[in-house]
Amino acid sequence: MAGDLQRKNEVDLIKIQGEIRLLSERIDVIKNNDLRHLQKSLDFITKILWGVGTLVIGQAAIAIRLSISG
Repeated sequence: MAGDLQRKNEVDLIKIQGEIRLLSERIDVIKNNDLRHLQKSLDFITKILWGVGTLVIGQAAIAIRLSISG
């Protein structure tokens, strides 16, 4: 009986170790691949927003200048 219980525990430990390795690999994929793509997308969106903001400020400056000078 004790041998069967020990064998079952060993099998369970091997399963748990395999699951931990799989989770570790998935975390690496998320960290190294998915987050990089998200960062690139966010950088692109930030550049677009800065460009739009610059255009809006430029248009506001032109509108103010025209309203002052007539």
